[in-house]
Amino acid sequence: MRWRPGSGRLVTIMAVCFGMTVVITRLYLMASGYPKIGGSTYHIAHALFGGLLLVISCLIMFLFASRGTITTAAVLSGVGLGLFIDEVGKFITTNNNYFFPLAAPIIYLAFLLIVLVARWAAHSRPRPPALILADVTEEVGLSVGKPIRVDQRNELLNRLDNLDRSGFSPDRVQLYDALESYLRTTHEDTLPSRLTRLRAVADRVLDDLLPRRALAGVLITVLIFHALWTLLRLVLAIVAFTGRRSPWPVLNHFLDHYQHHGDKALVGLAIAAGAEVLVGLGCAIGAGAWLRGHVEIGVRLGIWSSILSLTVVNVLASYFSQFLTVFTAIAEALLLWLLIRYRTRYCSV
Repeated sequence: MRWRPGSGRLVTIMAVCFGMTVVITRLYLMASGYPKIGGSTYHIAHALFGGLLLVISCLIMFLFASRGTITTAAVLSGVGLGLFIDEVGKFITTNNNYFFPLAAPIIYLAFLLIVLVARWAAHSRPRPPALILADVTEEVGLSVGKPIRVDQRNELLNRLDNLDRSGFSPDRVQLYDALESYLRTTHEDTLPSRLTRLRAVADRVLDDLLPRRALAGVLITVLIFHALWTLLRLVLAIVAFTGRRSPWPVLNHFLDHYQHHGDKALVGLAIAAGAEVLVGLGCAIGAGAWLRGHVEIGVRLGIWSSILSLTVVNVLASYFSQFLTVFTAIAEALLLWLLIRYRTRYCSV
């Protein structure tokens, strides 16, 4: 098997659609009072619609050949998987308990796994020249009969120019020459893709709204608030672990999720609390280092603190409070993206 070019982008689209579908579905069901499709006899679970979308995404890939259909299949597979796995609580309990606490960590872990696969797929790796030639051939085949974008054409030509043809057989040399000739003479579409244009517009808007100095100020402030928020979550964990109740009703609303889960759940809560200590310290020290002029250290600590919270704290915390964890994870993912963007643009590492 050979690695599909652009696989990282496709799996990322699937992961984003998966995560958004689960969040939107759970919020909609909560807001609408958990309605049911069916009558007194039937209950049409939305997992069935998820399975249907997964089948449709497979059929699209089997029946059609174009970049658009592959992207559409990635979107549908993400939505389908989200609808399907959202009801995992029913599949792992004898009483079909949709609200079973273990369901949220399973969903969160599945999402993290897909994200990790997306990052792994996007990682560049050495490929034999024959496979690169096959990739270019497939890309050109999908573009036959229509103008090819300039950026895509230049990228394909660059891949051909960097090939070592010394080990090619005569037929592969002929294929190489034919591909190069076609790419250099074919009609060009001078407009970049919609995604490229949208990304350029988004970059300009973000740069206008948050230039370097303003972005640094926002990130430092968010790191400080993240440390304080982590401290609050730590207090919630400690109070829940000791089995006490606070004098504040709002706080008790969150603590209700922590009661009566047994010793194994409390062990997980203790691990999450220990990780929260590291996250809070990392954010606080990172913000302090940034303010003292050690920008790279501050950014690095912020990134690793966000990753630790996303991959350890939130997995365990989702067992006790799924919605609180979901919104925390969304905010932390946005913070992580902005930190990585800042490091890529303005730091030397």
